[in-house]
Amino acid sequence: MPARSRIVTRCLGAALLLSIAASAAAAPPPAEAFAMLPSVSDVGLSPNGNLVAWTDRSTAQTLVVIFDLSTQKIRHRIDIGNDVKLREIGWADDETVLVEISKTSKDWPGSDAYRYELFRTLSVDVNSGKTHLMLMAGGSRGLVTGASLLAWRTAKPKTVLMSTLDYASTVHREEVGTRLAGGRGDSGWVLNLYEVDTRTGKGIAIETGDQYTDDWVLDGDGHCVARSEWDPKTASYRVLAKRGGGWTEVYARNDGTQLDLYGVTDDGKSIVGVGPNGKGRRILYALALDGTGARTLFEDADYDVAVVERDRFTRAAVGVWLGGPRQDYHWFDEKARARAQSVQRAFKGLNAQVYGRSQDGKRLLARVDGPSNPAIYYLVDFTKHTADIVGEEYPALADAALGEMRAIDYKARDGTSIPAYLTLPPGATAKNLPMVVLPHGGPEWRDEFAFGWWPQFLASRGYAVLQPQFRGSIGYGEAFRLAGHRQWGLLMQDDVSDGVQAMIDQGIANAGRICIVGASYGGYAALAGAAFTPKLYKCAASISGVSDLPDILAFDKEHSGEESNAIQYWLDDIGSPFDKNVIERSPARAAQNIQAPILLIHGQDDTVVPIAQSETMARSLAQYQKVFTFVKLTGEDHWMSRSETRLHIMQELEKFLATNL
Repeated sequence: MPARSRIVTRCLGAALLLSIAASAAAAPPPAEAFAMLPSVSDVGLSPNGNLVAWTDRSTAQTLVVIFDLSTQKIRHRIDIGNDVKLREIGWADDETVLVEISKTSKDWPGSDAYRYELFRTLSVDVNSGKTHLMLMAGGSRGLVTGASLLAWRTAKPKTVLMSTLDYASTVHREEVGTRLAGGRGDSGWVLNLYEVDTRTGKGIAIETGDQYTDDWVLDGDGHCVARSEWDPKTASYRVLAKRGGGWTEVYARNDGTQLDLYGVTDDGKSIVGVGPNGKGRRILYALALDGTGARTLFEDADYDVAVVERDRFTRAAVGVWLGGPRQDYHWFDEKARARAQSVQRAFKGLNAQVYGRSQDGKRLLARVDGPSNPAIYYLVDFTKHTADIVGEEYPALADAALGEMRAIDYKARDGTSIPAYLTLPPGATAKNLPMVVLPHGGPEWRDEFAFGWWPQFLASRGYAVLQPQFRGSIGYGEAFRLAGHRQWGLLMQDDVSDGVQAMIDQGIANAGRICIVGASYGGYAALAGAAFTPKLYKCAASISGVSDLPDILAFDKEHSGEESNAIQYWLDDIGSPFDKNVIERSPARAAQNIQAPILLIHGQDDTVVPIAQSETMARSLAQYQKVFTFVKLTGEDHWMSRSETRLHIMQELEKFLATNL
């Protein structure tokens, strides 16, 4: 193991004892301790259990480290370079690691106004250290933002399965361009499935889709058994099973919803999918490949099925991750359940997630964290009955006193119960505290009952942090999610405001010392809070936030294409750019109402919410002579992917809050 990591050995039957030696009076950790990207992440175990790979950001370089457990030595340190961002790593086989990277395109063909984030996958030979670009080299694929890695391993050695958009002139009719910027039905871009050689990066097409193909369904050996199609113009969805040389429809729905597909059942007779049940929740389905219909595999009485857990080697569904405040697991597979329970017993009071194992099951990886405990990665060896630390995401916070996180709920003005998380400053009593409201992005997203570098940073500075799971958030039922549609600045904003009022009424928050802060949609909510409830907040900070709703819809239409899934989603979620509510609920068009100081922070390489949104807000604030600060982040994208810019954000935010609260 690396020398910088602490190595411990524990009997798996005993609890892991953690000691945090810090007092309430101690100085808080520096901003760098929270803002740095995780020192160690994406830890992966080779199929034979002999090698461990991880992302190492403990230095100025971002490295892929490959460690040999038998020799206890590092096999390779691979520098991916400072001009790309490392997104994910994993094992294809015992000799091959796959590394996903991305880079912001600054010279997109035919456009000076828009940028795209280009995602690519590299194969790394662990013996030689050589790398190959997988599938996406050359030709029209330079215009495609990325390929999907559908199967990390198949029955055929040294191959993986990937899908990507390809240009097919035979289906190109009126428009010229890509599916990213043109009519979907006429663009000529289709989704194809490839078998890709990890030794060369070259691919062979094994299935050809059409303009409406949305996903491919593979069995445990990586053979294609079905595909899904989505037509945004008619809002129709269907699943086609492969029959010989043709395709037969086995499932369809025309209610504007789709399923997330997760391979096939153990007997190979049905497709596993997650989707709405018509009663307000997302459940697990089995779609019969013979066309005889769909049946329910699993549903929870209260919460959505959020994620399907699949076995690394068989690709079978072994359990599900539920929604709700604490996001429990439900296991179908007894071996998977036994492994998870064994590890959880060793880490009582913490979240112990088993996410990787060797093929023989003798070794596995666990990520262990808690709301006040940054994640630590463990290698568990069932033969030796040990759990050794591989690395820590935030080693500088290992002994820091962090805030207490609570899962709470409050009543909205219409009586609906709104779930939320409240994090208190270390050692503080929940009484008359300065408070930061931190609405999440999305808006169809959610916060988790787990360690978060952002809320913990704010709590360490003495602020209570409220994270409302307003209507529109996922995990609390389809009805709860859909209630947020076309409610930007309306119902979703009211839910946030009602959470603030609940904290004031309960005596937790000081009514004169409340700031609203957020990123992406959360940035919109921060600006909307300042514009539409100007007396509620003493300040507002928007990071990469939306300020003008008609303009962001126009951007998405040109950026993604008029018939793309993206523009259809945003029209459903936000509404028409000609709708009076959409126009009036744009903070940039209501800047005259704002009374509180505003902090705007935006990355110049943001390909999701362009920096023009913050520039528009800045012009509106200046027009009405409002107090604001605008910070532009050079080289940063929408996801705060660089440590130096995360630190810049934290420092600017700390100064802003200290001045105004």
